[in-house]
Amino acid sequence: MRSISVLRQGGTRHRSPAGRGRTNWRRFTVAALGALALAAGTIATTTAASIPLSFAVAGSPFSVTAQRLKGTGAVQFASFRKDATGRKHAVAVVGIREAALYGLCQSAVAHTPLGTVTLLIRSGDDEPVTASRMTLDLASLEGDMSFGSVEMGRDAATLDGGGITGASGVYGQQARTLTIRDMRMAAWSLTAGMFSLNGATMDVRSGDHPCD
Repeated sequence: MRSISVLRQGGTRHRSPAGRGRTNWRRFTVAALGALALAAGTIATTTAASIPLSFAVAGSPFSVTAQRLKGTGAVQFASFRKDATGRKHAVAVVGIREAALYGLCQSAVAHTPLGTVTLLIRSGDDEPVTASRMTLDLASLEGDMSFGSVEMGRDAATLDGGGITGASGVYGQQARTLTIRDMRMAAWSLTAGMFSLNGATMDVRSGDHPCD
């Protein structure tokens, strides 16, 4: 299993004992998706799960790919985000305390009166992109993932591994370490206390040219 799609809705309070060592993502995904499915009722029935950003997200997600992401201190829970029209989008909120991304590409497609335009940003080859206190609102995520020291089924309000928390009663999970290879994601937003791209390039191209 190589992909996660955001579930529409997330859980009752229950703290699982911390995992030890490393967990193979293929096994982890089956359990995680099952737990998120059971947690769906809580987000559907509580407005507290809608945690607003300080800005409205764009009307369509942008794409990010990377050869590899290495993170320290990662948390995840489900929520909603609003765009400028007031429409809600279900998201998987992911917080990573420290992250390094190798071979990063970001693409955002805009449909203008003069046609479709794609903004492409690529990192340099010599050094990884580094970020601290990074928060992502994900629409989807694909890749080969492994987690170290996992806690699943933890109340999102009590998460302490990634610098962000969710609403009380919402299913959450966290891990001490996170590695994603061949990462492909669609995100509604990304915020970080620091985001450093050395040797980066930016192109604006006519047409639809997402990252490969």
